[in-house]
Amino acid sequence: MLRLSRAGLASCLLLTALTQGGLFLLQADEPARPPGTAGSGSAVSPAVRREFDRFLDHHPLLEDQLRLQPQLISDAAFVTRNAELHDFLQTNPTLVSNLRVDPGYYVNRALLRQANAPLPVTEFAPLRDLFQQQPRVELALKIRPELIRDPRFLAMHPELHDVLTGHPSLARVFLPVPPPSHK
Repeated sequence: MLRLSRAGLASCLLLTALTQGGLFLLQADEPARPPGTAGSGSAVSPAVRREFDRFLDHHPLLEDQLRLQPQLISDAAFVTRNAELHDFLQTNPTLVSNLRVDPGYYVNRALLRQANAPLPVTEFAPLRDLFQQQPRVELALKIRPELIRDPRFLAMHPELHDVLTGHPSLARVFLPVPPPSHK
């Protein structure tokens, strides 16, 4: 018979919840729902989201791994190999029980780092819509977020350029500011 310590049992329960429940992280106060579905769900606590944001701010390599492979947050072996993530998830049980990880969450965080000014996460809706229609654009930005500011990339992806220019808040933070004209 296998005997586990209280900490071992808690770890097993956490890893089971991760692998069975599948987490999907939300943006701001959006309702919980699996990617690609509309519908109802409970809102993720903004405090939990901020705490996870701070955690990722201090773990950029881990964030890069999760951005490239968001499903890793649900991989028990990955969580076990990353002791700090494991510890974070253990000390934040609401993340396990209430948070559903939207894979776009990590791309949005990376794109926010490319912005030349703060931008509310709610302003990313046009980009999320574009990414559903153009998954290759999302994949390119997932791999190299800095491309959102690259004029050549924007020229090769006019649909992205159109979304940026069609939404002043996105244009303001991602498009280059034209130099002032001297007349």
